[in-house]
Amino acid sequence: MTNLNFTNSEIRLTTAALASVAALVPAAYFLLPKLKTLYDSHQESTRQQHLETFHSLLRAYSTLQPSSISALASPTFFTHTILPSSLEIPSRDLAPFTQHATQIFSLFSSFQMIPQGTIHFAPGSDAVIAHCKMGGTVNGESESGKKLVGGGLREWWTECVLMVRMEEGGKRITEIREFVHSAKAEELKKRIMGVFEG
Repeated sequence: MTNLNFTNSEIRLTTAALASVAALVPAAYFLLPKLKTLYDSHQESTRQQHLETFHSLLRAYSTLQPSSISALASPTFFTHTILPSSLEIPSRDLAPFTQHATQIFSLFSSFQMIPQGTIHFAPGSDAVIAHCKMGGTVNGESESGKKLVGGGLREWWTECVLMVRMEEGGKRITEIREFVHSAKAEELKKRIMGVFEG
């Protein structure tokens, strides 16, 4: 049989290591829930910031001022896409989007983007998604609005699924995707083309 011999310093070192491990186990037991709480608190803060920015976007639509929307956009990257792709409306970066929004907003005296039901936050993609009713009252005072009113269109309402992606902190918007009601979008597109071309 082998005789194990340990020096006093080896015994002291082993005892100190075991005492450290024994002290860490209860500390980990108490710290892990606190770390989870900190993580959950950060997640909730991130979610709240994304939702706050999303609600700011909805209010910006109601101002009929494209600058209110562009103020929320990321200065480094922004795209606006209308889906489904069968509508053949090209994606726009910020400058063309602002120009498009100026044309569309000129048609309305009031406009709203109203969430229908729950607003969803997808933390892995920094996106907020909502089913929205959108539309408003046609501006009978503007030149283009008068043409729409003359064609029998005093109000226009439709719906969309609005998907808004943001930078990681949730303060700036990098992408807006509107998945719209195809038939209503085609109808408005034809009426608008008639107004702006005629």
